[in-house]
Amino acid sequence: MDHDSVKRLFPPCRLACPAHVNIQAYVSLVSNGRFSEALEVIRKQNPFPAVCGRVCFSPCEEECQRNNVDSPVSIRLLKRLVADIEFSSERAARAEPVPRRWEERIAVVGSGPSGLTAAYELVKMGYHVTVFEREPKPGGMLRSCLPLYRLPEDVLDAEIRFIIDSGVDIKTNVEIGEDIPFDDLWTQGFKVVFVATGAPRSLSLRIEGEDLEGVFQALDFLRIAHSEDLELRGRVAVIGGGDVAIDSARTAIRLGPEDVTVIYRRQRGEMPARAKEVDEAEREGVNFEFLASPTRILGLGRVSGIECVRMRLGELDDSGRRHPIRILDSEFELPVDFVVEAIGETADLSFLFGDIATRWRTIEADPTTCETNIARVFAGGDVVTGPASVIDAIASGRRAARAIDLYLRGGNLDALREEELEETSWVKKETALERKSKQEEAHIPVEARRCNFSEVELGLTQTQGMIEALRCLHCGPCSECLVEEDLCEHESPEVDTKDCSGCGTCVTICPFDVMEKDEDGIAKVNEDACKGCGICAASCPERAITIGGLTGGLMIEAVAD
Repeated sequence: MDHDSVKRLFPPCRLACPAHVNIQAYVSLVSNGRFSEALEVIRKQNPFPAVCGRVCFSPCEEECQRNNVDSPVSIRLLKRLVADIEFSSERAARAEPVPRRWEERIAVVGSGPSGLTAAYELVKMGYHVTVFEREPKPGGMLRSCLPLYRLPEDVLDAEIRFIIDSGVDIKTNVEIGEDIPFDDLWTQGFKVVFVATGAPRSLSLRIEGEDLEGVFQALDFLRIAHSEDLELRGRVAVIGGGDVAIDSARTAIRLGPEDVTVIYRRQRGEMPARAKEVDEAEREGVNFEFLASPTRILGLGRVSGIECVRMRLGELDDSGRRHPIRILDSEFELPVDFVVEAIGETADLSFLFGDIATRWRTIEADPTTCETNIARVFAGGDVVTGPASVIDAIASGRRAARAIDLYLRGGNLDALREEELEETSWVKKETALERKSKQEEAHIPVEARRCNFSEVELGLTQTQGMIEALRCLHCGPCSECLVEEDLCEHESPEVDTKDCSGCGTCVTICPFDVMEKDEDGIAKVNEDACKGCGICAASCPERAITIGGLTGGLMIEAVAD
C-alpha cells in the first residue's frame, strides 16, 4: 500500500507526536516485557528514544484518552525505560551498518537532533551521508545546552554511537563557512545539502551594562557550566521565562551561589517554560520576581546589581497572553553578582549565501518538503522554525530525509503533501473506564541536588513500566469504523496456520479478549468482537498474523517490515 497517498488514521497520542511514533505498538510490547522489540518500534520514527524519554515535552500524553478518566499513560517514561534497558545491558545492541544502495552523497550541516535524524534516515535508505559539526563532539544543542541533570552525557553518547554504527559519517571540528566554504560542498561531490544548524545564538536585551563582567548569555552560560570549572558566588539573576531560563536557573543553583532569582515580565501562569520544570526549580530553591522587566545592569567593571521596572498586564497579544506594560516611576534595584540573559535564541546564517533568510533570521524553507529557494539545499529544525522542541526537530529531520530521497530519485515532492492524517478513537469522553493508578517515577532528593549535576529523574523500573503500559486503552479502532451507526466493518486479523507456533502471545496481549486457541493450539479470532486494533499482528513473534485494513494508526510494518 502506498502510505504517501492515502488517509492514515492514528490514535490521538500518535497524531499528537510530531514524529508520529507508533506509540500504541511499543506500549503494548512493553506491557508484555518485550522491551527490545518496543525499542525497535520507536527507532523506526525516532533515533533518540533515551533523549526524548528524558526531555520531550510529551504532546502525546496531553492527548491520551486516559485524561478523561484519571491521568495519561506515562508514554515518555516508557520510551526512556526501553532505551535504558538496552544501554545498561552488557549485550547492548549495536546497529549494523546499512549497505549502500545509491551513489549520491549527501552533506548535513549540524549534528543536532534534526541533522542526525535526517542522516540516520537517509543512511537507512542506502545513501552515503556526511555530517559536519563545528564543535569537538556531535549532538548540537543536545550536548551543549541541555543541563546534565536532565540529559547525562553518556546517554547522548550512546544514542549517537548507534547512529554512527548505522553508517553515518560525522566530521567534528569542521565549521562550514570557515574551514570549508559552503560552495565547496558541491565541488567535493555532494549532491544535496541539508542545513540543520539550530538556533545557537542567544538574543540580547540591548540594555546598558551588558558588557560588564559577570553577565552571560544563556546558551554561553550553559555551555560553560558543562565544560568548565565554573563557580558562582553571591547572587544570580536569570532574565526570562522560557525553558532555557529555567534550565539556566536550575544550573546556576547547582554551582554554589547563595541566591538565584528568575526575573520575568509576566505572571507565573504565562511563563512559556513547562510548569513541571518551574515547580522543580522552586523546590530546589530558585526565587521568582514576576511582573518585572530589567532596564539596565549596574556596576563598575563587573556586575553589582540590576535595575528593573514593575509591569502590569494589558490586552491579549499575538501569543494569546496579556501584553506587559511598564508602570511609570516603579523602578527598583536588586543587588546581584551575576546576570544570565535568557530571552530567546536565534540562528547563525553567516555561512550561507543567497537570499535565504526570513526577517526573523531563520531560513525560509517549505514546511512539508524542507526545500529552500537555493537548488539542492534543504533545511530543517530550529534554523527554520526558530527555537522549538527536540521532537519537533526530529520530525523535521524525518520529513527532510523523505523529501531528499524523493528528489534524488526524480520523484515529485508534491506527493508528500497528499498524505492525510486523521484522529480516530473508540474511546469517547462518556465512555465508562476503569481507573488505574499511574506509576510514579523516583527522583533524587532536593537536598542531594546542590553542587552536582546528578540526574534528577530516575525513570520507572521494569515492573513499573509493564504495569503502566497496561493502562493504555489501545483506543485506535480501524479505518472503516462507522461512527454515526456505532458499527465497525474493519478487516479482521488473519492467522497463517502454517506459521503460528501456538505461543499464545496474541491471546495474552489482546485488550478486547477476542483471540483464542483452537483444539490444535492455533490462534483464531472472534471476528464479531474484534475492533481491528492490530495489536496481535504487531506483537506476533512469528509474524503469523496479518490485517488487511489500515488499523487505527497501528502500522503493522512498524515491527514487521
